[in-house]
Amino acid sequence: MNKTDSLRVLEYTGERMVPESADRFTFWEHVYRYAFACRFVAGKRVLDIACGEGYGAAALRQAGASSVIGVDQCEDTCLHAARKYGLEARCGRAGNIPLDGGSVDIVVSFETIEHVPSPSGFLDECVRVLVPTGTLVISTPNKEVYSRPGRDPNPYHCSEMTEVEFMQALRARFRRVRLYTQRPYYAGWSLRSLALDTEPGLGGLGRLRRSAHFRFFRRAVYDPTSEERSGVVAEILAARRRPASLLNPYAVRPLRSWTRERPTYFVAVASR
Repeated sequence: MNKTDSLRVLEYTGERMVPESADRFTFWEHVYRYAFACRFVAGKRVLDIACGEGYGAAALRQAGASSVIGVDQCEDTCLHAARKYGLEARCGRAGNIPLDGGSVDIVVSFETIEHVPSPSGFLDECVRVLVPTGTLVISTPNKEVYSRPGRDPNPYHCSEMTEVEFMQALRARFRRVRLYTQRPYYAGWSLRSLALDTEPGLGGLGRLRRSAHFRFFRRAVYDPTSEERSGVVAEILAARRRPASLLNPYAVRPLRSWTRERPTYFVAVASR
């Protein structure tokens, strides 16, 4: 199959990230989530549930996973992932994952749980396929920020959660849960406020924030005509290696209660 065939890209509907056509905010959010997940996968058997186009699973494999299986509910999407990245991609649903019990060490689930009508059933499935010492790396929008008054609702979301709801669901099934944040909306007077999405204020902090927004938001999303067709994978691996600047709004960082941070997204690492 030639390059043109493999780059007959998936339609970008807003439901899943397609590197060639996603807006730059969505692109970098996903790059840094997968860069974060790469920390946990070396030598592990990994499931990327709702793998979509396949770039994330491909990056996890290059980060040292012993094996990676992608699962997506769309058969055409699975075929695309297999064709473009050489992945093992299986067609299946989040509520009925097509894997044997106890068959993977790590489940990666980014922006999936809010799409399923039964979040508890989905988490039960994640527990089922994990080994007894397995880990779930999962993200979801913060309902209180993502769907705050004045914002149009996401038509693909049916199960958005608050921080309390998200943590309760995870702690009911996992022994240890560590919570992280991405794209802060509010962070008091802490240094995390340097990466706020809201309009930068005046003074030195405002100038630093404007500089950060310019630097991170100006970059091209992805060039499908490039000779390196898996450019998004290279971006994920590069983001994994470089230190995360405090000015980077996409970097995944631990939630610190003293900052009073209200992020746009939560990322959790839950261990059995």
